[in-house]
Amino acid sequence: MKRVTKRVTKLVAMARVTGLFFMLVSFIFVAGCWDEVNLQDVSYISALGVDYVDGQVVLYGQMINFASVAKTETGNTGPAETWIGKGKGKSTLQAYYDLKRAGYATLNIEHLKTVLIHERALGQLDDVLDALNRQRAARYTSLIYGTTTDIMEVFNTENFFNQSPLYSVLYMPNPHDEQYTFIEPLQMQLLVQTMKEPKELTLLPVINSKKSYWNRGKKPISTQLTSGTFVFKDFEYKGYFEEKTVIGLRWLNPEFHNVFVEAKSGEKTGTVSIRHSKSSIQAVQDGKNPKFTLNVSLIGSLVEMDGELSAEQIESSVQELVRGELESLFDIGVKHGVDFLELEHHLYRYHFRYWKEQLKKEDWLPNNGTLKEIKVKFILTEPGKFDLKIGG
Repeated sequence: MKRVTKRVTKLVAMARVTGLFFMLVSFIFVAGCWDEVNLQDVSYISALGVDYVDGQVVLYGQMINFASVAKTETGNTGPAETWIGKGKGKSTLQAYYDLKRAGYATLNIEHLKTVLIHERALGQLDDVLDALNRQRAARYTSLIYGTTTDIMEVFNTENFFNQSPLYSVLYMPNPHDEQYTFIEPLQMQLLVQTMKEPKELTLLPVINSKKSYWNRGKKPISTQLTSGTFVFKDFEYKGYFEEKTVIGLRWLNPEFHNVFVEAKSGEKTGTVSIRHSKSSIQAVQDGKNPKFTLNVSLIGSLVEMDGELSAEQIESSVQELVRGELESLFDIGVKHGVDFLELEHHLYRYHFRYWKEQLKKEDWLPNNGTLKEIKVKFILTEPGKFDLKIGG
């Protein structure tokens, strides 16, 4: 019995030694970071631009120098460096493959932050989204914009104080949106979600380059500016609308931050900062001609005044201005066949049986008699440093 025990013990010891030997041998073959990727061997694309010219997709890729993004103790005094590539093909992926042809290092879109689509390429939007979503490295959280100007001009806009291009509306819209509200930025996943939602509008912000705002010394510089929106409904493109024609959209923005407006009574004027806007819709079912009431609640404060104004005059003036912008927005929508107030989507979500029975087969759109009333309520919470009159 003792001999058997010794033999078993010896076999176990030999098995352990053998296992240790093979483990050491395997360490030799896998020693080091075998899957390490050197940064100098990879070119990371931070933004893609898509155009469509002469029957071909034209794809632009913007790369940013990491040195201009990283913080250093001495600071970066030189201009931020960017590189822009251009490829062509019958499809988005073929254009991307063409772009790779002239790139020495491996092109990588794992850090893709923004997609910019020219109006000419909106007919290729399905192909663009399909191509990006087929890339394992693509991010669904990438921002997506439209443009009506040359993509190279937008990618080559200048930044203040030689900051990285990442500090721009194209890459970081939130700081700008918090001080100037129009329509909310869209991520790729939200774009797809809203376009697939029946009867819901998709508002794609349009970014163009402008030289009319800032100078460096005496030289005008090109900056990025949200200038309007591309509108889609049920995957159908409805057109481009400049900001000034649909400015009333800002009061319907669920991510409303801040808007400055003028309040006036006669020759007396004041500037009001509106920091809260909330809207709701009431519907009255009436066969194939439903009627709607739009309610908008606003909160703000007085930040500037020229002449004596009462709180009632300020509130009345702001309410009239906002109501006028919303009426204009509705009229523009009726003229162009666009339901900017999303009245049908409201019926689809909250009065589905009525919508299905009365309007689903009608290809319904609002008309001049659809909007019964726009109710705007503005509350002035504080007069700032100004003493307001009591009463009118």
